[in-house]
Amino acid sequence: MLNQQQIEQFSNFGFVILRDIFLPEEVKVLQSEFDYAAEREGRNEPFDGKKGQTISMLGEDTLFYSSLPEDPRFLEPAQQLFGENVFPSEVNSYRYVGNTPWHFNDGAPNIHGYGAKFQFPLSSVRADTGALRFIPGSHKNPLQQELDRYKPISRRSSKTEQAMNVMDQIPCCVAEADPGDAVLFDTRIFHCTWGGSSDRQMSCVSYYHYPETSQELEVMRNMARLFYRSPTRWNPVQWDEWFSNPNDSAVRGRWAEQWKTLAETPQSATGLQLVYDEYGAATFETSDSV
Repeated sequence: MLNQQQIEQFSNFGFVILRDIFLPEEVKVLQSEFDYAAEREGRNEPFDGKKGQTISMLGEDTLFYSSLPEDPRFLEPAQQLFGENVFPSEVNSYRYVGNTPWHFNDGAPNIHGYGAKFQFPLSSVRADTGALRFIPGSHKNPLQQELDRYKPISRRSSKTEQAMNVMDQIPCCVAEADPGDAVLFDTRIFHCTWGGSSDRQMSCVSYYHYPETSQELEVMRNMARLFYRSPTRWNPVQWDEWFSNPNDSAVRGRWAEQWKTLAETPQSATGLQLVYDEYGAATFETSDSV
């Protein structure tokens, strides 16, 4: 459980570092399962050190990773911050290559879904070797909107050569971490990574905040349809194995029902529709106005 100081830091600044959340023997298991999953993924898409790779860790062949969403070390802090009805959205591992531009995950308030993301390194990361960098408070408006108009980090221009050349000059906090640590952040916060090797290994556990407003429900309905029983979703084998709930977990069963409910909620239940502009930014309109 997070203490009051950690809760306030997360609320005000958008992130908190959790030291030694894993035992040393658990770090070894994480690395072993990562190595296995990387080899599994490489049979379909060999890793060449030039392009990053995302690997699903939900399957029965990575049992420790797939158990993490139900682990109190992750679930309880997520519930403290975003309510009892949080539900997992991913358990992934990453092989990062180069810098990651400034961005936020899902997270424009009242437009995209949001929640908590725990990211943990498999080797030590520092300011110049790929540690996460955050702009404190950028998970909230009006700061997020103001920053999204600032060209060096705007989602419209952060991947341009000009923006990438100055990304390390943006005022920020660096979340340096070691194996065993986890960085917990609000998915709406602006963050990036700078420096690091051509095979920087990280993993994550993420949760969605359960929708409370009609706008949030409409967004989550669309997101759920992209994953739940969709033939085009990514990592379908691991996804299906996790949702098969082989150990008959009551918690996992409840989450499966939440996904099903969201995916099958009809458009008419909200009266809202997402409309995207030329940059991919979303706004809402009522059903009878589109």
